[in-house]
Amino acid sequence: MPLSETLAHLAGLYAASEDPWNHRSSPYEAAKYEATLAAIGPGPFENALEIGCGNGELARRLAPRCRRLTAIECIPAAANAARHSLAEFVQAKVLQGSAPASLPEMQPDLVLLSEVLYFMTPQEIALLGQWLNKHAAGLIVAVNWTGPTDEPLKGAEAVGLLEQALVTKRTDCFSGFRIDVLAPVGRACD
Repeated sequence: MPLSETLAHLAGLYAASEDPWNHRSSPYEAAKYEATLAAIGPGPFENALEIGCGNGELARRLAPRCRRLTAIECIPAAANAARHSLAEFVQAKVLQGSAPASLPEMQPDLVLLSEVLYFMTPQEIALLGQWLNKHAAGLIVAVNWTGPTDEPLKGAEAVGLLEQALVTKRTDCFSGFRIDVLAPVGRACD
């Protein structure tokens, strides 16, 4: 599916529901969030970035570990839902835009990519890897669905493309998803 069709499809899903994948009620999502937060660690993180935050459910759970959290989302309705989810956290902000083109000038000590990479093109993933090597100052955590997607890339393929630009510290496999902990080249021992 071409990127414009993917974005239109996602926009349609969020137009129909603020929570199209049941992030707030699904046992699968709850288990994935728990595993993701365990992989990230307790923090505190000075300047965290979540790329593709959807409706903000994971960002809401991440925010207490962050002194500053920037979440970015390309679908306007999802970005608005994320702003609502994060309203109580003064240290959190939600930007509308796409990665890597709209990423803010920052040096995050945590970057979270939860089920977003396979919506990107290989070229966007390569550019994201370059951005991460230039800007990231700490952990990069990529969470990917391991089942079939309706996208050109599968989760493992998408994270494999990102791994070409970064250093893999570890990969943990779970039922239905995997978590890859990565680091920028030159910061792998931090």
